[in-house]
Amino acid sequence: MLKNDIPVIKLRWAAWGLAILLLAGGLLAYILFGGFNLGVDFESGLSQRIRIAPVGIEVTYDGTQDVVLSISSTALSIEMRGDAGVKVTSLRFADYPSAADLVTALNAMSGITATAVDGSLKSSTLLSGYGFPATLGESAVKLNFQGSKGTSIDEVRKALDVIGNAKVQTVGSVESSTFQIRFGIKDGSTQASLEDEVKGALAAYFGSGNVVVLQSDYIGPKFSKNLVSSSVLAIAVAMGLILIYVWFRFRFAYAISSLVTLTHDVLAMLTMITLLRMEFSSTTIAALLTIIGYSLNNTIVIFDRVRENMEINKNATLASQIDKAVTQSMSRTVMSALTTLLVIVPLAIFASGDIRLFSISMIFGLVFGTYSSNFLAPTLLYWISEAQDKSKKKKTT
Repeated sequence: MLKNDIPVIKLRWAAWGLAILLLAGGLLAYILFGGFNLGVDFESGLSQRIRIAPVGIEVTYDGTQDVVLSISSTALSIEMRGDAGVKVTSLRFADYPSAADLVTALNAMSGITATAVDGSLKSSTLLSGYGFPATLGESAVKLNFQGSKGTSIDEVRKALDVIGNAKVQTVGSVESSTFQIRFGIKDGSTQASLEDEVKGALAAYFGSGNVVVLQSDYIGPKFSKNLVSSSVLAIAVAMGLILIYVWFRFRFAYAISSLVTLTHDVLAMLTMITLLRMEFSSTTIAALLTIIGYSLNNTIVIFDRVRENMEINKNATLASQIDKAVTQSMSRTVMSALTTLLVIVPLAIFASGDIRLFSISMIFGLVFGTYSSNFLAPTLLYWISEAQDKSKKKKTT
């Protein structure tokens, strides 16, 4: 327990100055960067995650059975389905450490012909992607392995220059040679035509088969517009319901204070997303709505304290009541924030994809929500209440 109350009201100008400075920086970044780094959810077009990786093995099949080749993190599996039933052969990388070893094992199977393009590649670096499991036939199925040399983002951009309007981002380390690429919809284009165009451009630059598509998503313009409008509506409805709830539970000054500071939390999160060029997607909307709930809960706890203190000691000034309420709630605020961070931080470090994006957004939202509920909402309540009191005094005189 703190011995002295936190001077929240004395720090009000500094607190709001810092908040405004951050939001101004976000606005400037938004203008300079030309808006958010929109994910495929909100920006119609094609989004692919690719990996530049050399072909190590080519496999064909000329038998009468249905043969499917699949790749896991520990083995290459061959499933043969025929009149005699189903036979699955698993070639574990621990037992076949090189591409040459895998080729020898594959050639020992009836009807399968495997050719080593680079037999020295380690089997543990064998990659799976879009199109796997693959059905074997007369056309060669190419197996890619993680390359020893990383590919730069400039090379990928150069390869896609022939298409134009490409956005390229590095995913993970440079050595992984993994990239996220996005293209807007062209007139008359379809998912298949865009995918073929990208495949052709990359093959022309890096060589046929040396690009693995890990993920491919296509969003039409109608769907993206509906998602944008639905997201805006969800946030607006949440804010409206919060305004009504706080207004009825407390009074108008409390409701406006809550709404303004929640708006700050949303804008502050969007500021960091813009500055760090994080992807703005439906996951971001989920994080925004979650933080609105977290921040509101903390704000209501402090407002409850303010109201209770005013009933207990009616002679104390509003400023001292607010300082006392924030101080009384600080231990709860700190414990809530720390326990939440204990869950979120490991996900932000070790997870990937949407979960990692959600966790990072939540960390920023948690910081801003804690700051606003302890410094911005109480000081705004003070200003509005003071203004209302002055207005009442003028009317009575």
